[in-house]
Amino acid sequence: MTRTCVQIVLVVMVYTLTCAFPAFALETHLLKAKVSDVEGRPMVGAKLFLYDSPNVRMPAQFISALSDRAGQLQIDLPPGKYWVVARFKPDGKYGPLMPGDKHSGEPLEVDLTAGGVETDFVVADLRELGQKKRATATDALRLKGRVVDTQGAPVAQAVVFANRSKEFSELPDFISAWTGADGQYEIYLPPGVTYYVGVSRQFPLKYQEGDSKPVVVESGKIDIAIDINLTVQ
Repeated sequence: MTRTCVQIVLVVMVYTLTCAFPAFALETHLLKAKVSDVEGRPMVGAKLFLYDSPNVRMPAQFISALSDRAGQLQIDLPPGKYWVVARFKPDGKYGPLMPGDKHSGEPLEVDLTAGGVETDFVVADLRELGQKKRATATDALRLKGRVVDTQGAPVAQAVVFANRSKEFSELPDFISAWTGADGQYEIYLPPGVTYYVGVSRQFPLKYQEGDSKPVVVESGKIDIAIDINLTVQ
C-alpha cells in the first residue's frame, strides 16, 4: 500500500470515529417535571437536583434551571438512573435548606435509560406543615429521641409525626424536621394530650412505617425522651 493510500485510510478512520463516538457521548434523554406546592399551585423558581444514588446529602450531579410560571421545567441528561428531589429557595441561591425553603422530601428514582420521562413533584416546608394548630413557645413541650431500625442502627431522612387521633393522616397535627445521620429528632407538642406518634421516610406523607405509638404529654415536664423504632421493609 502506498503512503498516499495509507493517509487516505487514516483520514477515513479518523472521520468515522469522530462521527460515531460523539453520537454516543452526546446522547441524552429529556426529563420534564412540574413542581407544585401542597395546595396544588405551581411553584415558580424551583429546581431539580439529580443524584446518581439515593444519598442526596452529597453534591448533585446535575441541577436544572428554574421552573417557570406554570411550575414546569426540563433538563437533558445522559441515559441512566437518577434520584431526584425538587427544592425551592425564595432567594434562588444554593446552600442548605433554611426555614421558609421548600423541598419534595424523599428522592424520586427516575429511569432515563430507555427514553424521556415526565413526572410531578410536590414541595413543602416541613415547619409550615408541622401542625394544623400551632403550639406557642410557652405551652409546647419537646418530645425527643431517635429513629432506629430493627438492628438498632440510626435511620436518617425520616420524619416523626404526632396525631391526636390514631388514624393516619397525610397532614398530621405535628411533624418533625428530617432526621440526620444520628437518627435524632425533636418535635414540640402541647401538654395534656395523648398523641399517636409514628415515623415515615416519605414526604409528603403517604404511609407510616410500623405501628404508631401512644405518648402522653404531661404538663410540668421540659423534655420527654423516647426512642421510636422504625421497621425497615
